[in-house]
Amino acid sequence: MSGPGPIDGRASGQGRVFQTGGDQYIQEHHHHYEPGAAPLLAPVSTATRGMTAPDSVRVPLVGRAPGILRDRAALMERLRAAVTGPGGDVHVLHGLGGCGKTAVAHALFTEAVRDQGRIGLWVNASERISLRAGMLAVAGDRGATTGELAAAASGQRAAADLVWHYLDHSAQRWLLVLDNADDPTVLEEGGWLRASPLGTVLVTTRHATSPLWRGTGSARHPVGVLPEADAAQVLCDLAPDAGTVESAQKVARRLGCLPLALTLAGSHLSHQLLESWSMDEYDRKLSEDSTALVDQGAASTGSGQSRHLVGRTWQLSLDALAGQGLPEATTLLRLLSCWAADPVPLSLLMPVARGEVDLGHLAPPLAADRVEPALRGLLDHSLIGMVEADGRRCVQAHGVLLDSVAAGVPEERRGGWPRRRAGCWKRHCRRTKPYLPTLPRGGNCSLRTSPACYRRPQGNCLPGWQCAPRG
Repeated sequence: MSGPGPIDGRASGQGRVFQTGGDQYIQEHHHHYEPGAAPLLAPVSTATRGMTAPDSVRVPLVGRAPGILRDRAALMERLRAAVTGPGGDVHVLHGLGGCGKTAVAHALFTEAVRDQGRIGLWVNASERISLRAGMLAVAGDRGATTGELAAAASGQRAAADLVWHYLDHSAQRWLLVLDNADDPTVLEEGGWLRASPLGTVLVTTRHATSPLWRGTGSARHPVGVLPEADAAQVLCDLAPDAGTVESAQKVARRLGCLPLALTLAGSHLSHQLLESWSMDEYDRKLSEDSTALVDQGAASTGSGQSRHLVGRTWQLSLDALAGQGLPEATTLLRLLSCWAADPVPLSLLMPVARGEVDLGHLAPPLAADRVEPALRGLLDHSLIGMVEADGRRCVQAHGVLLDSVAAGVPEERRGGWPRRRAGCWKRHCRRTKPYLPTLPRGGNCSLRTSPACYRRPQGNCLPGWQCAPRG
């Protein structure tokens, strides 16, 4: 077998063609553009394939914003001070999906542009493609040439460096919002999250514990549910003719004062045509199928996106956890949805973590050594929170979340465990009885010392609890 032959070269148009031994050719092309120009058909890298520029980075593309922002005065004051200050800060709004993080960002964005003369820049950071496309659009807004943008989009130039070069040299001060950054690695890979003396960066995320939020110059701000009085006022803002403040408080209490649920409920009440329910009637109907009823309000808000539906918004977080190798988080949250929205002692989960209760038959299976990672994943994504009750460490999830998670369990997976499995739980619950929520009136869970099934009809408990007739 002969070795490679000599390389012959010849001119060919705007390049040269080299021929090696056999039939191998290497063709070199030279393209020349005027300054600022770009090739008509730029190469498309794997990272940018399917990437299209957003319609705007100067307008928050988030649907209808709340007319009045309730109970965020202290937080807004801190953020205003950051925008009007010397710059160089990164502020992170974190919390459960549906708590109104984007609403706060939208309000700050509007004020910064209208009252402070800032350039407002809004980027969807929910996934790599939308982040990259949005940030390159930001660079173009701040003065990057078409040729520079094409080189960055095709992978011939460091995209994040280009964006931040133009942000650092902007002729005007700015506010950059990175919305829905629920996967911090999207920002971390490529170095997209940086600080600049010419502006303020505001991030909204469900991920509460990422080390990325702990960098120099970063400040974290938890965003939770509303106080009951403010929650009731949200309903009155949206549906002023549907009832009294007292009636609105009852609906707000049933919805756990969650801003997303309140917005959907108020929109539903204010846009009914064939029927015109009062808030009292709406409250009664919530006891039948709360998740489906609340989500009917999405038609009135003009959005059917998963993030804007209480029945779907948390599935985004569970899907992300499954993608990170934690499908067991779904099983653990379904297990928690068996109980009321009261604090659940961590000790109640110990039989599963020690292997005393076998949940390997569930889908996805929850093995003993996966309880701790699944619990951590739910905490990281703000699906549950750590609280203390009677001196015991507990976890707690929002009631609307628990309702929607339970409602989403396929019917074929709702069968109860055999009673021999439930026995382990019964013995354990006896030890923790003083710390558990009391069984509601009319409850029908056979494990009388345990938390009650959370508004589940008889025989409809999730795997792990055996329902028995009342009496």
